[in-house]
Amino acid sequence: MTDNKIKEQFHYFNIQAEVDSIYGNWAVSTDGDVVNGLYPYAILTIHFADEDWLEKMKKKVWFKPECEETLRHALERAKEILNQK
Repeated sequence: MTDNKIKEQFHYFNIQAEVDSIYGNWAVSTDGDVVNGLYPYAILTIHFADEDWLEKMKKKVWFKPECEETLRHALERAKEILNQK
């Protein structure tokens, strides 16, 4: 996933933070937002505690099982960021 693609997705979702880390197709912002670089999908920090996002994402038609591990890492990093605030 290219830096430009990540920045496009951050802009699309109005995420003002910088990129903290990238796990496969998932990017984590320095604020803890998790964004998919291929599909227009974001898990914003304001909704992070609402659900079990890994389980919710596994139900999406476009979610590929081989992406589960990278999403798990992205979600773990986002939780680390949020716990530091």
